[in-house]
Amino acid sequence: MYLWTHGLNLAGLSLLIGISGIAFALSLGLWQKLSTRWSLRRLVTLTFVLEICLVFSVGIFTTIPGMALFPATDALTVASTGSLVLAAGCIGLFNGLYNAFFWTTQRTLFIQQLGQNDTGKQYGNFQIFVTLFLKVGIVTGGFLLENGGFIWLLALSAGLSAAANSWLARSEHSNSSLHSQIININTQKSLGYSDGRGSRPAFAIDGIFLYLESHFWTLSLFLVVKQDFTRLGIAVVLLALGFAVMFFIIKNRIDHLAIERLYRYAVFLYVMSWLLRFTLSDELQGSVLLITLLFITFFSSFFRLAFNKRFFDVARYEGNVQYLLVKSYSSQWYLGIFFITLGMVLFLQPVATASALQLIYLAAAALSLTYLRYKDAPAGND
Repeated sequence: MYLWTHGLNLAGLSLLIGISGIAFALSLGLWQKLSTRWSLRRLVTLTFVLEICLVFSVGIFTTIPGMALFPATDALTVASTGSLVLAAGCIGLFNGLYNAFFWTTQRTLFIQQLGQNDTGKQYGNFQIFVTLFLKVGIVTGGFLLENGGFIWLLALSAGLSAAANSWLARSEHSNSSLHSQIININTQKSLGYSDGRGSRPAFAIDGIFLYLESHFWTLSLFLVVKQDFTRLGIAVVLLALGFAVMFFIIKNRIDHLAIERLYRYAVFLYVMSWLLRFTLSDELQGSVLLITLLFITFFSSFFRLAFNKRFFDVARYEGNVQYLLVKSYSSQWYLGIFFITLGMVLFLQPVATASALQLIYLAAAALSLTYLRYKDAPAGND
């Protein structure tokens, strides 16, 4: 949203996400090599360094004279197009590098901590923890951007990274490697992977949906609150509190429920969440708007809990890190292709932001039914 206020329109945002996905996929080979040779501390330190590079690259294209983005508009000049493409490319590159090392390391550690029948509970605990701290980060970042400027955001990010790395150094596992298993997963193997569970179509769309949920949906919220960082912070905190209360009730029970039926319900609620996004407008006010946002948040989070329980259950059965990397390669390549294509279409045929988002959400509602093909046990071929 900070980039949006500095001129990164929907076409530029799509291009940024697409380049991020390609960079993520290309980085996974390096991650495989380093994860078996480096200590956990060094691997996490590199992740923090990449995070600071990402934040710094954002600062370059928003604060340095001559590098700043042009005002957002649907009618782009050649100069503004070049500026947007350059910014989206550089920021997307660092975003992909950082996300590859952060999320792949985090998910590998998460798999290693799982018990025999607790993936739903463990992921639920993790999701509540991350959601609450993420919202605190959004509020804090919004306050700093509104009142202190970008330099304070960079300083806080660097300080937190240094503190977290110092804390990790005291861990008894910090000097051991993430795992000793030699991994040989690449793009060709991942895109050709088939397991009879419907993993391939689910992986192909999941990266696209994750970025629609985060970047595009956050943009919709930002537009609803009149592009005000403070209001956005308040909105996400209220949604986080509502989400935490509802989610806490479910996450301790999901491992003991009929998961196949529950998963189907979760997918249909996920479809409903995209239809609700399609109907959302800044004309909704007060309690109606808040209730709509709460339903969208809960339906999406409930689906994520059901989907990730299934994913981590299968990952533990299929070979842990290998299955994780297959998903990462596949989802990132497909999201990269999708969003780069979307960005090029929006560059060549500009559409009003609100209308474009509505069309994308409507298409997402139909495409999300693909998740029904993802099975918990072998059921033929993909």
